[in-house]
Order: sequence, then C-alpha cells, then structure tokens
Amino acid sequence: MIPSTGDPFPAADLETNRSGRLTDAQRTKYRGLARAGRKDEFIAAVFCGAMGVLLLAPVGPSPNVWARPLAGVVFVVVAVLLFRTATRGDSLTQDMRSGRVEMVEGAIGKHHVEHEGSHTRWTDYYLDVAGQSFEVDSTANLAAPDVGYVRLYVLPRSHVILNLERMPDRPLPAGATTSPTETIAAAITSVRSPDPVQAAEARAELDAIKNAMEAERTRAGTPPPADQRDPRPLAEAILGTWQTGPMSLSFLPDGTMVATMPRGRQERGRWSIGADGRLNASGTGRDTATDAWVAGDALTISENGQGMVYRRAATN
Repeated sequence: MIPSTGDPFPAADLETNRSGRLTDAQRTKYRGLARAGRKDEFIAAVFCGAMGVLLLAPVGPSPNVWARPLAGVVFVVVAVLLFRTATRGDSLTQDMRSGRVEMVEGAIGKHHVEHEGSHTRWTDYYLDVAGQSFEVDSTANLAAPDVGYVRLYVLPRSHVILNLERMPDRPLPAGATTSPTETIAAAITSVRSPDPVQAAEARAELDAIKNAMEAERTRAGTPPPADQRDPRPLAEAILGTWQTGPMSLSFLPDGTMVATMPRGRQERGRWSIGADGRLNASGTGRDTATDAWVAGDALTISENGQGMVYRRAATN
C-alpha cells in the first residue's frame, strides 16, 4: 500500500489514465517510490549476506556450532533473493517499465482489517470492486464513494490505484421509482448476500433509486405555466383522493384531510388554502404551509423545491 499525497484521485489525470497511460507526474512519483524500495532491498541484501558470511566462517568451539551453518545458509539465501528482487525490479518497478494502466469497473464496496501489536494498533483499508480487493490508505478510503459504480485505474502488477472515477447509475427496472416497494425489498435482500459483488451491486441499486427519486422530486417541484393548471380555485380543484404508491391523501369539503399510510394506517388533520394561495395542513404530525397545484389528474405538493406528485384516485 502506497500512502496518498494530496488528492488521492486527481481529476486532472483522468483523461490520460482513460487512455491507459500514466501522466508525467504519476510516472515521476512512482518511479521515485520504486527506487526507494529497491534501495531498501539492497541494504537488506547486504546485511543478510554479511550475516551469512559471518555465520559460515570457521570459528572455535561453540555450544551452538551445529546451528551456525544452517543459519548462515538461510541468511545467504535471503540475501540472494533480495538481491535478485532489487536488480530485476519488484512489481512496482515492472509497472513503471511497462507504463500500462488497467481499468477495473464495478459496484464499489469497502472493508477494513484491524490489527493489534504489543504496543500499537493499526488498520488496513481495502476497496472492493469486481471481485478484487485493493489496499489503500485512510485518505483514499475516505475519498472513495461508499456506494455506486466506479472505475478504478490501477497498475496491473502492483495493484496500486492511480485514480478513481464515479460512473453513472445503472438503468433501473421499470416502476422502480413510481412503485419502488418490490424493487427496494429485493435489493435489501441482496445487500445481505454473502457474495460481496452482489451485495455491492444491491447497495448501488438502492442508491440509484434514491438519486432518481430525488431528481424526480426536483423536477416536479417546478410549477408549470398557469395555462397548464386546473382553472378552478385550488380549494375546489384539490377536493378528492390522491395517490402515490401505497400512500394517499383525501381532501374533504369540510376541511378534513385524511392521510392513508402504507399498511392502511390513517392520520387525520385539517387543511385550508391561505390568502397567499398556499396549502396549509395541520394535525398529521406537523403543521405545514406548502406550494400546491393541480394539473390534469396530478396534484403536486412542493416544499423547499422538492415536489411530490399524487394522481387522482379512480372513483367507483
């Protein structure tokens, strides 16, 4: 794992990374880290080699004389392996020589592993995408989204993450926002799946439903032109029962309002239209004054720029 310096996912580098190449800044940074790693390996190889020579050298009588040659051979073997790694290059060095950048795309997940030593504690962080885990530091872990689809730009051998790009939400099933109950229930079941890929995709779908519903409420919160609205006064046009999904609102001529919640629970309150033309409601949990309008068979109630659309219920 290589610590982040500055922005762990620089947007300025995305265009070059998308073409499968390193930027000059990335090349300079990781070449320096690779050289530092090889230097440490050379030092370790020299140390192990020296220890091996000392242990293999003939000495006088010693209570552990039988163990010295074995330990010497072990040190020499380790020295040779370290020297070969330092001269041939580790995975990061090989990645720098090839200069190739790979892309991994899928729903993101995260996990961490906590460790405890005799005097210290530390945590290893991982981003999980498309069935692969990539170790990152705490800065990159916080910068990466918790849910959704992403594209990682990684070095193929060392698995170093160079960049991360948030991808658009996947298309939702028909009716996922207008009647989301079944879609949400299925996604929640999949979130509990032991398969991390399926669980990450289910979390991404739930997030996409939330984003789509918020976008629809924002669009609905914009009033239509006056000539597209019901020409009657709102106090008259609003009368009747209106539905959205499993919820309905009924506005009665005597000023009574009945809100029917999922599973049939009802709350009663009062409604009126103020002098400012806004819909006033009370007694159903909180008092509100909201913008409202009727256009065709749709009643829109808008609060803070977010609109909820109800359709007129069919009469028997």
